[in-house]
This record gives sequence, structure tokens and C-alpha cells, in this order.
Amino acid sequence: MKIYFTASISGKEKYLSNYKMIIEALKNLDVQILSNHVLITDREDIEKVSPEDERKFYDKVNEWINQSDIVIAEVSHQSTSVGHEITHAFSKNKPVILLHVEDKSPILFKGIKSDRLQLIEYHVEDLESQLKKAINFASDNQDTRFNFFISPEHQNYLDWIAKHRKIPRSVFLRRLIEEHMEDNPDYKG
Repeated sequence: MKIYFTASISGKEKYLSNYKMIIEALKNLDVQILSNHVLITDREDIEKVSPEDERKFYDKVNEWINQSDIVIAEVSHQSTSVGHEITHAFSKNKPVILLHVEDKSPILFKGIKSDRLQLIEYHVEDLESQLKKAINFASDNQDTRFNFFISPEHQNYLDWIAKHRKIPRSVFLRRLIEEHMEDNPDYKG
């Protein structure tokens, strides 16, 4: 299981020990953590970075998100960058676990109703068990990649749907399957 962990770098002043505990709990759960950049980067480091290195880092963050099975973010301290990473993860259909301390729940994310998002108020004393439950839930709700071959005629039709109806091919196919599931009284789920 590959986890991308992120948190606010400017929030390290107040939450660094929490970030370290989360990383340690993840290590105890025997998952692969794709980056520890939050622990080793300081605000001063960011201010010294060249525009070229900024772009490289942005590309690297996107790569980590793309490679991850689950994205976990500590969101007690507001951060536009972390919000962007979460949005990017959603756009890639990644399950996202948002951790926050008491009274620091991110208001914007409370409005999202999705099995792919878990908003968890964590407590230090049971952090590892909370993470284990959240990771198990996220794993159970991941999409399965399914490849199959289609004729050129089918491909042309899916391309036409995508272009004229502005519906991604995968969304169109998923909707067809869901319609058949609903219409089939023998299917029990």
C-alpha cells in the first residue's frame, strides 16, 4: 500500500510533533510512505527555491499523488497548497483521508459527500488504530482498473460521446453498468 502524506509546512511550528506521530503510525502499519518532504522542508527552504526547482517539485508532488493508493493529509492548519494536493488527488479518483485535531476541521471539505473522503478528528492516544480503520475503509472503496478490448466502431462511438456530450468515456461506461445493475432484479450486490 502506497501512501502520499502531506501537511502544511507553515503549520510545522504548531503541529510538527503531530506530523511525526502520523508518519510513525503509518510506518507501524507497514505501508510505503512516498514522501517525507513535509518533515524535511522549512518555509525558508521554499523561499530560496528557483522557479525551475519549483516546477520540478510541483511535478514530483503530482507524481507522488499519481503513484499513491491513498492520500493522507493533516489539515489542522489551513494551507492552499495542501488544498490543491487534495483536489488533485480527487481528480485522480484517489481515496483521501483528512486528519485534524479537535476544533480544527476544515469547513470546505465538510461539504463533500463521497466514499473517497474521510474527515477524521484524531487523538494522539489512538492515532494508529484510527489510521488503520481509515486505511482499511479507503482500500475497500478503491476503484479497480479493468482493461478490455473493443472494436474500432465502439472506440469511435466512445470518442464521439466524449467530444459531443462532454462525458469521459469511463464515466459513460460506468453509468451504463450502474443502469444495468439497477434494472437487474437478480443482482444482489
